[in-house]
Amino acid sequence: MPVVIGLRSLCVVGRREGGAAMQAWEAALEQLCAVNVPEDESARPPDELFDAVDDLIDAYGADDIAEIVAKAVTTGRVSVREATTFLGIAQWSGTDNGASLRHTLDGWVRRADDTVHLHIALHQEFWPLPTAVEMNAKLTEIIARYPEHQAICTHKIATRQLHEETRACGLSDGSGPEP
Repeated sequence: MPVVIGLRSLCVVGRREGGAAMQAWEAALEQLCAVNVPEDESARPPDELFDAVDDLIDAYGADDIAEIVAKAVTTGRVSVREATTFLGIAQWSGTDNGASLRHTLDGWVRRADDTVHLHIALHQEFWPLPTAVEMNAKLTEIIARYPEHQAICTHKIATRQLHEETRACGLSDGSGPEP
């Protein structure tokens, strides 16, 4: 029988299965995976989704939950679309404004060795990688290796180029918007 000992204060749930203690973040991830994510990407996610993301970040003890959310995809607990939504919310739910999460997502793009990681990283609402030059080179390489990501890569390259041109003409202060 599960006994939760303060999800936000302790990182262990007192549940015994084969002598191993279940981590609090695993229970929080399970709760997150159970939340219904709207099919319509333009629909506002339910408040319980924001709460579940906050609970996972608290239980995990770090703002960067990318790896454990991606693992939930590979184990069939959630879809890639749901994981993308979870991490989109997590960017704004942590204490570092998404910096640690973005670092992981940028690493996934640089390595380009896992299509699940790529899908999640490329479908966030920001441009991957810190510079347009690095992003363009890497996304061009990804297009050649993973044709299924061509549309999103082409979109990211085009919108960043347009943003850079607008900024160079003095029509933008450089602060956005990102894709």
